[in-house]
Amino acid sequence: MVTFSYARELFDAATIERMAGHYMALLEALAERPDQAVGDVDLLGAAERGRLLEWGANDRRFSDVEPVHRLFERQARSHPEAVAVTFEGASLTYGELNARANRLAHRLIALGVKPDGLVGVAVERSLEMVVSLLAVLKAGGAYVPLDPDYPADRLAYMAQDSGIALLLTQARVKERLSFAAGLTTLELDRLDVDDQSDLDPSVAVHAESLAYVIYTSGSTGRPKGVAIRHRSLASCMMWMQDAYGLAGADAVLHKAPFGFDVSVWEIFWPLTSGARLVVARSRRSSGPRADRRTDPSARDHDIELRAGDAAGLSGA
Repeated sequence: MVTFSYARELFDAATIERMAGHYMALLEALAERPDQAVGDVDLLGAAERGRLLEWGANDRRFSDVEPVHRLFERQARSHPEAVAVTFEGASLTYGELNARANRLAHRLIALGVKPDGLVGVAVERSLEMVVSLLAVLKAGGAYVPLDPDYPADRLAYMAQDSGIALLLTQARVKERLSFAAGLTTLELDRLDVDDQSDLDPSVAVHAESLAYVIYTSGSTGRPKGVAIRHRSLASCMMWMQDAYGLAGADAVLHKAPFGFDVSVWEIFWPLTSGARLVVARSRRSSGPRADRRTDPSARDHDIELRAGDAAGLSGA
């Protein structure tokens, strides 16, 4: 017989009963097969396995998912005069943002960008950042965010490891990028694309085509590129909208560094839902303690929701 003692202020009886069952299962398994590895022991009983299967059941499916840039284009057609994005007092309507992204996308296509082709984006917070991300997707490519605030050696490694041949940046940022010398580079703040079409490009993109490649922190070694496909990105945006239902009058704050995965929710959720994207003014706004008191963008634009907060509500 085994007796368990525990701190009642930290655990309830049901938790200890479950842990005791796991412990007994471990002892019995090792007694029967002392040569097996501990990691191979099945700790869960039939009841627990059934409960996990029940919790994991999900009959919610998004069929015929469109890429996020197509969802954005639909919003641009339905209300072109609505404000899509704001940054430091400047803004673009859905129609203006779509036209600017289209002109840049056509230039990228002319430069050879194709589906699954990786394009580096090294820009500071700006309207140009949002334009460039949409343009890469519209051209059929996948963007690789290269945050200018990252250490130079990390940026150089990410550029080399991803194999990008084309880089979108700004003149003031390019001066700090040693790796840019060997790449075809477009300086967005000096680029003239007025001769390009402002019509939506008709590049065929498959649901399994790449949308972006984002790099891990590298805390356990070298940063690793994680490739995200259009189906996953669009399904996530549709789930966010289904769960929290942004309306046209809502505004979402983009505060996370755009090399961090939460930024994807912050940027594309409002733009695919017809809401307004507010790009935070500074990196100070991206800290975990940023709120309406410390973030001027949130105060000025009456921000009620941040995408990272919404995802956290359900533990997603």
